[in-house]
Amino acid sequence: MSTRQSRLRTVTRTVGEQLGGRVGNRHLAALGLGFVGVFFVLPILLLVPESLALGTSAPFQAYSRAMQGIYVNAFVRSFLYGIMTTVATLSLAYLIAYYLAFAARRIRMAMTLVIVPLWIAYIVRYFGILLFFSPAGPLADATGYEPSILFTTPAVVIGLANVYLPFAVLPIYNSLNAIDRELVSASRVLGATNWRTIISVIFPLSLPGLVAAGLIVFILAAGSFLGPAVLGGPKQTMIANVIAQAFLDNFNIQFASALAIIYTVLLVGLLLVFNTAFDLREVLGNI
Repeated sequence: MSTRQSRLRTVTRTVGEQLGGRVGNRHLAALGLGFVGVFFVLPILLLVPESLALGTSAPFQAYSRAMQGIYVNAFVRSFLYGIMTTVATLSLAYLIAYYLAFAARRIRMAMTLVIVPLWIAYIVRYFGILLFFSPAGPLADATGYEPSILFTTPAVVIGLANVYLPFAVLPIYNSLNAIDRELVSASRVLGATNWRTIISVIFPLSLPGLVAAGLIVFILAAGSFLGPAVLGGPKQTMIANVIAQAFLDNFNIQFASALAIIYTVLLVGLLLVFNTAFDLREVLGNI
């Protein structure tokens, strides 16, 4: 085993020395931008001509259909669920991150408990919540009460918040952990209570992580497919479910492309509005 490790280290060192003078930050940036361009920007651009169907007799039919009430409701519901999930997730994540940053004694074990859920597939975690709230689940067995929360809006929001909670804890913890402890001590020396210190010192300094966490959770939650598919009913259908149904079940590529383009434009527009209130470049740079 030691021989293999020494050989691996030798090969790694040799490759690193050869590439050290040839590969710079520009090359790494170009590689990342190229990956994003090929696998993110280009597919979205290809959806535009597909959604327009300019060679047909009704080129904008898909967009006019997307403006009908049932699909508008799906757009509104998606962003509404995204906001509700973000508020619930940030509330829980801030408490957990604060405990990790200021009160946890075994920080490695606590962080492991936060990160481990990321190793479990989303579908498994959603079905775990489904089983927990089912009439024959452990909650009903322990309390004797059969919950009726499944296939409702609260069930979807709880599921989304549970799945995306680690994505909020990590950036908030990073901001809280970066706070100079001397500032906290100075606030308490000057007579501020713990609550006053949190409101006046800790919370303002942790806003970059809070904003970044909210941005991540909102984007992920608003575009969720599995959450409403497993925990929701027909009245909890989100736009990702509508797009999947249009493409996979009805094989209507034009309509699915139009819905995807509209959703992308709305999401980017909301992010631009959000950027006017919070400078995202500064926020993300302070994490």
